[in-house]
Amino acid sequence: MRAAWLTSPYVFLWFPQLCALAFLALVVRFDRRSLWSGFALLVCIMTVGVTAACLYVDTMDVIPAQWIRDAMLWIGVLAAVVVIAFPLLLGVFLTAEGCRLLRREGVTAANCLSLAAGLFILLDLTLIPYLVSLVRNGVFAWCSALASACVLFFSAQLAIYCLSSIVNLVHIGKPKHLKQIVVLGSGLFGTTVPPLLQNRILTGIRLQHDAPHAVLILSGGQGPGEDVPEGRAMMAWALQHGADPARTVAEERSRNTEENLEYSARLFPDPLGRTAIVSTRYHVLRALLLSKRLHIDAIGYGSATTWYFSLNALLREFIAFVVMTRKRQAIVLGILLTPLWLVAIGGIAQWAMSIG
Repeated sequence: MRAAWLTSPYVFLWFPQLCALAFLALVVRFDRRSLWSGFALLVCIMTVGVTAACLYVDTMDVIPAQWIRDAMLWIGVLAAVVVIAFPLLLGVFLTAEGCRLLRREGVTAANCLSLAAGLFILLDLTLIPYLVSLVRNGVFAWCSALASACVLFFSAQLAIYCLSSIVNLVHIGKPKHLKQIVVLGSGLFGTTVPPLLQNRILTGIRLQHDAPHAVLILSGGQGPGEDVPEGRAMMAWALQHGADPARTVAEERSRNTEENLEYSARLFPDPLGRTAIVSTRYHVLRALLLSKRLHIDAIGYGSATTWYFSLNALLREFIAFVVMTRKRQAIVLGILLTPLWLVAIGGIAQWAMSIG
């Protein structure tokens, strides 16, 4: 007897599923350092959910194992919830983790970012629509629609940004053909290398051990509150913890991530060779996007940090990405908001006619 899924009227669902998987594979192979990787993964998740839900309905009487049917159902439900309710889930998650960050790290403007973003999303999804229904004012309703559209636009982008970060952190097997490893600095306490930066350096040392011909470059200049350049302190710490002295150098001039990469590239033994960029997980994607802009053939490796801190930091990274691509963001958002602009123009024209 032929398998049920081969004779199922839902067999056509396997074609978009395979297309989504092929799309993801092609993006990972040729354009991993972009938001296309996250978009491809999102499409793959959506098609998996739809396929699982439809197969659950179609094979209820064919598959005897209850746990298999339950697994297909939950996969479909989870995918639907994540896609449909993402803005609400994001608002709740950012609010909860923002409160946790403030309790653990103290109240600062930077630490309030997650909480503020979460509260704004929740207000936009709950209280503001209620106020619109009470006030019944056209201008207020239009402003509410504009805020909701912006929340949806940036929430979708944030989801894709997070998925792109995940895609760029996944590597199968040991790194091959690495020519240089760049560890990005993140600040010193005087001359002391803090734990977050130690984790980055340890990740770089492990990569150096796995790639016997790669040069380890510790990158960072001297900033406020630092007694020596970051690169110099990082190199000293790395040599004390197992780095190969013959294949370890310091870059001591850079002041930000772009300069980290630009100045480190001048120390590359093979400028056209494969480069590993090491940073904390939440920072890797933006560093890779900058490396792409600088025409560096790079892959990213991330070191771990606490979850609640990573969430707030990832949000800061996303905001930095939006600022970095602000012209493109403004153009795309402006085009997507065309219906609202038309409504506004129509309202202004009607108002002008009424007073004329």
